[in-house]
Amino acid sequence: MEDDRLWYRLDHAGKLYTSIISSRATTLFRVSVTLTSQIDSKLLQAALETTLERFPFYKVQLKQGFFWYYFEGTNQTPKAEEEIYYPCMSLSIKRRGSFPFRVLYFNKRIAMEISHSITDGTGAMKFLRELVTNYLHLKESVPLKIEKISQRQLQLETENAFRKYYEKNTPALKSRNGKSFKLPIYLDKKGHYHITTGIIKVDKLKGKAKEYGVSITILLTAIYMECLLTIQERTKRRKLPIVMNVPVNMRSFFTSETMRNFFVSITPSIDARLGTYDLEEIMEEIKIEFSRLLTKKKLKQYIKRSVISEKSIALRLMPSPVKDIVAPSIYSFFGEGQYTSGLSNLGVIEMPSEIENFIERFECYPPPSIGNKVKAMMISYKQHMYISFGNLSKDRMLEREFFRRIRELGIDVSIETNDEED
Repeated sequence: MEDDRLWYRLDHAGKLYTSIISSRATTLFRVSVTLTSQIDSKLLQAALETTLERFPFYKVQLKQGFFWYYFEGTNQTPKAEEEIYYPCMSLSIKRRGSFPFRVLYFNKRIAMEISHSITDGTGAMKFLRELVTNYLHLKESVPLKIEKISQRQLQLETENAFRKYYEKNTPALKSRNGKSFKLPIYLDKKGHYHITTGIIKVDKLKGKAKEYGVSITILLTAIYMECLLTIQERTKRRKLPIVMNVPVNMRSFFTSETMRNFFVSITPSIDARLGTYDLEEIMEEIKIEFSRLLTKKKLKQYIKRSVISEKSIALRLMPSPVKDIVAPSIYSFFGEGQYTSGLSNLGVIEMPSEIENFIERFECYPPPSIGNKVKAMMISYKQHMYISFGNLSKDRMLEREFFRRIRELGIDVSIETNDEED
């Protein structure tokens, strides 16, 4: 891992995401931390360099092979930069000299924007936590726990967990086919990505979820789908199913320390053609779906489907420039084109007590995509949950409906946005 010529293959998700990159679908998502004091850019740069010594497999650049892209180690060092653009935009990881991530700062916030080609939310959060710990060590003299990282540990953190748990004899999972409802909204200018964040007290959400006998994730997914049903009722004569894309962290089911991608997406749905649904009906449908799909046996089928997609002879023999041309259309039809929207939960973030006093909050933003113009991600830290909608349109119909419904349930919510006019 010390060799600057280190290289490794992309996992199946990385192969997909590198082929669909565009000025709108950047594949970048964001994890960020807001501290209690202004960011010192020089100390942040020093902390970034220290963090990359701990995670050398992130000090790589994307290279194009004849059939597939791959990551190659580099002597170059990424620079922490002051944030000036819309989030998750204006970075092409295919550009010569680019890294598959960037570290930004603004006032008291440190943000990491990283491509799904190299990792998922769990891997990104592990990197960010290490980065902020190193920064606070330099800025606030927070003590560091010195660990000697073995070659074996680095191998575990770079393993392709999908290949590890792939079982050839597991029956393949059939892909969902069919149309789903799409929000009747239009793309904004290129380079614009609108963020709306709702801040909610976790204990209020827990109390409401307990009333219904469900988890917070099921409660919020149900509210999200109820809002989409309401919008469809108002805007469309012909009813279509509401299909959600809900990523599942596979590390919760299969032992792995990988910092590469290790997630699958399940797709709970409500068929509006069957009639109207109240919130409790939607929650019951999702509860049944989660119980059916979130088992090791069923998830192995998702692993099988993920791995065999890259084992396809036709795909393997297709030159990578051709893949770049055809992949966006394939992904639009078989991937996000079949979903109405997406909701991802990065879970509860905990930090050591000696660090907590210097941290105000954590946030996460979903990667922009044309297939799902609006998506959301959520994360919890201390007493609050932060739910952030990413939107490629100027229209906020879904965000307004969602937070209005939250308030109707008796839950207070504070709303922030990166739009000056709002």
